[in-house]
Amino acid sequence: MKLRAQFAVLTVAVTALPLVFALLFFGFQREPKDPRIPTREFVHALLERWSAGEALDIGILQEEASNAGIPLKEAALISPDGKVLLSTFPGIKPGSQMKFSDVIPQRQASREIPRPELKLMALDHQNPASPFVLFDLQPLWTKQDLRNRTILLAAFFALAIFVVAGIISLLILKSISHAIRTLEEDTAIVATGALDHEVTGSANHEILQLAKSINLMRLNLKDILLRRSKMLMGISHDLKTPIALIQGYADALADNLASDSETRERYVEIIQCKARQLEDLTGELIDFLKIGGDGSVPVQDVDLEEMFLALGSRFESDSGLLKRRFQWGFGEQLLSRPDFPLPRLAINRLLVERALENLFSNALKYSAPDSAVEFRLLREEKGLAFSISDEGQGIEEKDLPFVFDAFYRASPSRGDSGHGFGLTVVKAVAELHGWGVEIGGRKDGKPGTEARLSVPC
Repeated sequence: MKLRAQFAVLTVAVTALPLVFALLFFGFQREPKDPRIPTREFVHALLERWSAGEALDIGILQEEASNAGIPLKEAALISPDGKVLLSTFPGIKPGSQMKFSDVIPQRQASREIPRPELKLMALDHQNPASPFVLFDLQPLWTKQDLRNRTILLAAFFALAIFVVAGIISLLILKSISHAIRTLEEDTAIVATGALDHEVTGSANHEILQLAKSINLMRLNLKDILLRRSKMLMGISHDLKTPIALIQGYADALADNLASDSETRERYVEIIQCKARQLEDLTGELIDFLKIGGDGSVPVQDVDLEEMFLALGSRFESDSGLLKRRFQWGFGEQLLSRPDFPLPRLAINRLLVERALENLFSNALKYSAPDSAVEFRLLREEKGLAFSISDEGQGIEEKDLPFVFDAFYRASPSRGDSGHGFGLTVVKAVAELHGWGVEIGGRKDGKPGTEARLSVPC
C-alpha cells in the first residue's frame, strides 16, 4: 500500500473513531428507570413480613428498599388512623397524629427537602387495618441522574481526547505528506541529471536528515562525474599529444625530411619516448580497470627481503637518471640487511610491486632535482611497513582526504600532470591483500611527503 493511501486510511480512522465512540457511549446512556416496579416490589416485601406478624422497623424498611433497588433515605410507617408508627422525616415525629391530605403540602413546605418525591402506599389495599408506608423517591431519581451524567461526562471527555488527537494527527500527516512530496519532487529533478539542484527538507528531523544525506550523495556524485570528466579530458589530451608527435615524426622520416643520421636518430628517440608515455598511460588504465574485480587475485609465496632488495636496486637506477639522491635500506637506519625477522608472505607480487612503483613515481614527480628520496622496510607494532618519503612540497591538508579517490587531482600548486588513479591503484592493492595505506606529512617532521604501505603479520 502506498504511503499516501496509508495516510488516508489513518486520517479516516482518526476522524471517524470519535464519532463511533460517542455513539456507543450515548447508546449506553439509560433512560430513567420507572419507579413503579421497584416501589411495588418494596411494598409487597413489607406486606409479606407484616402479614407474617413481623414487627416492622426502620431497619427492615431500609433492607427491603435496598433489595428492591430503591436508595431509601427517609421513610415513615403510619397506621390507618393517622398515627405515626415509625419515621425518619425531620418534620414527622413518631407517635404524632397526622392527616394523609397534609403529607404532601407539609413535605413541600419543608426546607430540608427542596424537591420531594413522596410516595404514600398502603401495604394491603383490601385490609382496612393495613398500615401505610411513606417514603421519598428523590434519591432514586438522583442516583439515575448521577449515573447518566457520569456516562455523559466520560463520553464528552473521550470525545474531546479523540478530537484533539485527530487534529494533531491531521497536522502531522499534512506536514509529513508535504515533506515527502517536496522530497519526491526534488529527487525527481536530481534524477534527470540536474546535480546542482538542492534537495530541501522540511517537517521533522528525520526528513531533514534524509534530505541532507541525499544532498551529500548528490554532491559526491557531482564531484565524481566532474573528476571523471576531467580525467577523460586529460587522458584524451595525453593520448592525442604523443600520438600526434609520433605521427608527425614518423611522417617526417617517411618523407625523408631528416637530412642526416643524427636528425633521424633524434626523431626515432622522440618517437620511442612518446611510445613509452603511451605505454605507461595504458598500463595505468589497465591496472585501474583490472584491480578489484571480484575481490580475488592469484598469490604466491614471496620472500619480502628479496623483493625489497630487487625494488631498491631498480629504484636506485631510476633515481640516478632523474638526478635524485636515493637512500634505501631496512629500518630507520637504512641498514643493508634487516635486524628483525622477515616472514614469507602469500601475495600477488606484480600488484604489490606496481603499488610501490606508483608511490615511488609520485615521490620522484613531486620532488626537486638533487633532493633526497628514501625507501625503507620498517618494523611496526603490528607488522611491517614499506615507507617512501621525499623532500617535496607535500600535500595540502584539504587534499589529503581525497588523494586515494579515483579521478582526483590534487591542488594546482602541485603541478599534477597525472590521471588521477595512481594512488587509487595503490589503495586497491592494499585492500585486496588486507593491508593498510596512508599518505601525508613525514613521520620524522621534515618537510615533504611520506607514504606507508602497512603489512600486518
